Amino acid sequence: MSKVGFQAFAAGMIVATSVMGASYFLENNQKSAEQSVQKEVTDAQVKNYLSKKGQLAISNEEYDDLKNQKEKLLIEQKNNQVNKTEQNKEQPKEQEKKKYTLMIRKGMSTSDVSNLLQANGIIASSKDFNQFLIKGNYHTKVQLGDFEVVQGMNFQQITAVITKNK
Repeated sequence: MSKVGFQAFAAGMIVATSVMGASYFLENNQKSAEQSVQKEVTDAQVKNYLSKKGQLAISNEEYDDLKNQKEKLLIEQKNNQVNKTEQNKEQPKEQEKKKYTLMIRKGMSTSDVSNLLQANGIIASSKDFNQFLIKGNYHTKVQLGDFEVVQGMNFQQITAVITKNK
């Protein structure tokens, strides 16, 4: 092939590439334009779509009403919880005021004393209190007499009351 033949071939390739490039870009622009055209969606189509998805369309007013109702319910629930908490706080105070006169008589063992305290609601576990007395060597120091104890006292406080010398 001669020099002129190569130049003609190169020119043909450039023209062919230009034509193909132009058609490619023009075709993409047409597709983009077609895609950007929006179709009008009807209310019936929206309702049909939502019902298939198990959803419901409501107005802004209905939404605001539901939102306000929910907020009121949450406030009521919070107030109820606060009231219950306050009532629970009051109950232990009333229980702490519960007094019991413990009468320790001759021949009673520390387990008898522990059982009386548990039976009258002063302590939760007679076994634990009895073990506390024995481990601390307080079982030898328990005094005879009448002792006033209050619900809510811990083991050390009760022990201090019943081991005092009169």
